[in-house]
Amino acid sequence: MRREYAKTLGCAVLLFALNAAITQWLFRTAYTNQMGSIEAAFIGIARYVSRHWGQLEWFPIWYGGIPYPDSYPPLLHWIVALGISTFHVDPGLSYHFVVATIYALGPVTLFWMAWRLSGSRPCALVAAIGYSIISPTCVLVPSVRLDVDGLFGPRRLITLVNYGEGPHLTSMCLLALAIGLLHVAFEKRKPWWWMAAALGIAAAPMSNWLGGMALAMCLTAYLFAGLPAGQRTFPILLRVAALGLWAYAMAMPWLSPSTIAVIRANAPRVANNFRADNTQRIFVAGVATAFLLLAWAMERWKLTRHTRFAILASLITGCAALGRYWFKLSLLPQPDRYHLEMDMFLWVAVVFAVWPLIRWTGKHLERWHVVGICAILVIACVPIVKKQRRTARWEERPIKIETTIEYKTAKWLDAHMPGARVFAPGTIGFWLNAFSDAPQITGGFDNGISNPFVPALIFHVYAGSDQPTMVDLLRAYGCDAMIGGGKDSAEYYHPISHVEKLRGLKELWRDGGDAVYDLPRRSRSLAHVMRRGDIMMKPLALYGWSVLEPYMNALENPEYPLAAFQWRGSSDAVITAPMQPDQVLSVQISWDKGWAAYSGGRRVPTWSDKLGEMVVEPHCSGPCTVELKFDGGFESHFARVLSVLALAGGFCWILVATWRKRSGLTKTN
Repeated sequence: MRREYAKTLGCAVLLFALNAAITQWLFRTAYTNQMGSIEAAFIGIARYVSRHWGQLEWFPIWYGGIPYPDSYPPLLHWIVALGISTFHVDPGLSYHFVVATIYALGPVTLFWMAWRLSGSRPCALVAAIGYSIISPTCVLVPSVRLDVDGLFGPRRLITLVNYGEGPHLTSMCLLALAIGLLHVAFEKRKPWWWMAAALGIAAAPMSNWLGGMALAMCLTAYLFAGLPAGQRTFPILLRVAALGLWAYAMAMPWLSPSTIAVIRANAPRVANNFRADNTQRIFVAGVATAFLLLAWAMERWKLTRHTRFAILASLITGCAALGRYWFKLSLLPQPDRYHLEMDMFLWVAVVFAVWPLIRWTGKHLERWHVVGICAILVIACVPIVKKQRRTARWEERPIKIETTIEYKTAKWLDAHMPGARVFAPGTIGFWLNAFSDAPQITGGFDNGISNPFVPALIFHVYAGSDQPTMVDLLRAYGCDAMIGGGKDSAEYYHPISHVEKLRGLKELWRDGGDAVYDLPRRSRSLAHVMRRGDIMMKPLALYGWSVLEPYMNALENPEYPLAAFQWRGSSDAVITAPMQPDQVLSVQISWDKGWAAYSGGRRVPTWSDKLGEMVVEPHCSGPCTVELKFDGGFESHFARVLSVLALAGGFCWILVATWRKRSGLTKTN
């Protein structure tokens, strides 16, 4: 038994070392030259978490505030934040060390899954080595091949470093682990394996939403492949369904129905205006039909069950990715990103399919022939690995982050406008919270925008040409400054189309082609006293800019008393102002049902205006103090209780099973 464990461990170490050697520079690099990568947002989230452990209900630094679960599935950021807090290292270094480790672990978990499914360690090792160094997408898609500089380019590495796919690769690593754990749980039928499988199923979507969808695809393929063998179908379905519900119960505080609803609402817009039209429905129906026919045909052909699984998983992920690349068809939002999963399962499918032939050939060859063929294959891999190492070294080359406009802007805001909300475009917005706690009306994960009016605001600032309207909109959302630049901007994307609208605004600071512009407001507070009739109750999209005027006039009306707003924590604030009973507070924070307001020890009404911001009715006379608390509401409380019960129930099951086993052994002895 120990010898078998040693063989498995040896394969795992070999795979980890191979992949770590390819991306070795990332382990010790805090910031690379890839300033356009969305990894900036993930570094920012991890930095924030490392400074606010225990205060992760509300996320006030993006989009005027959003519930923390909407900021991004949290698992990777927790790991990175733990590294920051434990070892007191730079957030960028912690992030890159973690994702480099995950990059190297991905083929390891794929190997383990393939071995558990097939029972053949050499077969699984070959599939994992192939996945480590050659991307089938580069063979099948010319644009991808060009993007990674050739047929043998490191596609997985490029997506990690250039495009910031750290959470996606994390979920893929956990996806393979989850499938392997599920299979072992069916084989062993022990409580600890069932709980491990449930945790694995929960972990994939806790890292990345695409990973959650890919897991659903793979579980479907697993069931339709007839796995596990030798068991009746209905009990298997019941157990998998129960595991899925158990996993969701554990993860529910961070993947709640309201968070899923926000992601669903934003996904079409973020995915290039994805629409479920008739063409898309026909494509989905065609893929589903092909999937069912292929599953039926492979069963009749008596293909091994693990081969069926790999082929079916390849079919779904391949149709998603290649349907988009080849025919511009979308099986689901952002379908081209599933080419990473397609690469993984295509390798497993091909190796599983040809392995019987390889074994038959090996039995009919002399031992030295087999050794020679293996040596030739290893030698052939050497130039591929060397090429990928050269590419990795170039892509991962470090940068002096202090010289970038993103870093300079963040530090200037911290020094001169602490706590002020800003509009930060492009990569300045991506990177802002990697170096600063400055709140912004933009952010790094548009899928998580809970205020439905914020995307229109961002679009208007980027694409509009009218300065007064832009300034009024930004002031309406509590912004004290905006950042912008022209063609000579050092920012990566240059998203502001009509830079001439910035002329005439007061410059607070300039560095080359980029500047911070003042947005003057009567009060820099996020709370404002006014009457109910001043609140914006008609949406701009339907009634035009004129409906904004009463609200803007109220913000600047000197007859209304000033209100002081102060954060006491990320989810807790206090407002003080002299008020009359018929006056309300307009609070420039995105409204959410999880907010509660209290005045004089009693709860007072809160609701949303047509800017998506909070309105509080304290019904005060004279000096008034309003306390705002965000706890997520009933859904959040229910999710936390359910998560604790699911985890506690699993541990109790394991303890009882262990006690019963030991009791049985004692009686026998």
